[in-house]
Amino acid sequence: MGNDQGFLQQVFGGLAAFAQQQLAEHRHHQERLAAMREVIEAVVDASEPRIRLVGNYAEKLLEAVEAASNYAEKVLQQLPPAVTLDAHAWSRNPQVNAFFATADELRTTLTEDPSLQAFFNEDGYSTCFALMLMVKRETETFGAALRGDMLVRDVRQIRVSFSQHRLFFPAGSEKQLREELQQRMLVFLATRALERINVLRDQRSLLEEQRRRLQAQLRALRSHAQGLQPLLSPEDPSTRRVAGLEQRLVQVETDLVAARQRLGTLDDYLEQIRQVLSQPETYLQVRPLTLRLTRLGVKLSPDSPEPGETISLIELDSLGEQRIGVLVSFDRGE
Repeated sequence: MGNDQGFLQQVFGGLAAFAQQQLAEHRHHQERLAAMREVIEAVVDASEPRIRLVGNYAEKLLEAVEAASNYAEKVLQQLPPAVTLDAHAWSRNPQVNAFFATADELRTTLTEDPSLQAFFNEDGYSTCFALMLMVKRETETFGAALRGDMLVRDVRQIRVSFSQHRLFFPAGSEKQLREELQQRMLVFLATRALERINVLRDQRSLLEEQRRRLQAQLRALRSHAQGLQPLLSPEDPSTRRVAGLEQRLVQVETDLVAARQRLGTLDDYLEQIRQVLSQPETYLQVRPLTLRLTRLGVKLSPDSPEPGETISLIELDSLGEQRIGVLVSFDRGE
């Protein structure tokens, strides 16, 4: 009898432990969901709001949104601290000197941006933090360079320059700017999901139009075959044309079935969004970029004896476009 009681205690103890574990996992899941709820809703708003009609849509998107959010956080960790932009920095800071050809170019970038003027006028901040994006250009040239202790002329060199400076997302602090960037990266990925959905819609519409045209052509050819056309043409080519059109129609209908399956229900729309957010690096690639440059913008190798400065940037690549990014700060007076 004692053995039976011990066995029952082990069974009930195991069941209780299992129930506690399940309860703890459920609570943890609900905490994760609550923490990401606002982000999930922003993603849904930017992609396909109708998926809110799908049961438990937030839970179904949770892991994908967490993956995208973690990726965005990792990207932001690669961003060096904000660089101060002002006239003195251009002459003293090698990074600022590399970004702008002249101090006037720096000043023009700051003064001609209407969003910055609006930021200072509306929010009353004395300092602005922003993301600056630029286009990097490398030009081959020839100049003098040190080879050991000797100055050698006509050495092949790569000159690096930056242009098309643009400032984005002005904020009152670097912390606010980084939070804004993280949210905007998630919205960016959501819009990529929407574009993917629109491409699938367009493909489906195109296939439906192709099917209608093929069906109309087949009806016309079959009508001719039932009339006097066979009497007028000793060798009726319509038979071969009908066979060719029928073969094309079969292929189009097969492709159309596959296209409709990809977006047949709102669950399919949700799945498209989930796939994009689960693979953020496919749609937004961010890489650290370190350059060693002379004061004149000549690119140096890491072991070059020539005097130069190392600057740290990030390179963004999305939709075939590449930009160089850096966080910057500047005062109202600039």
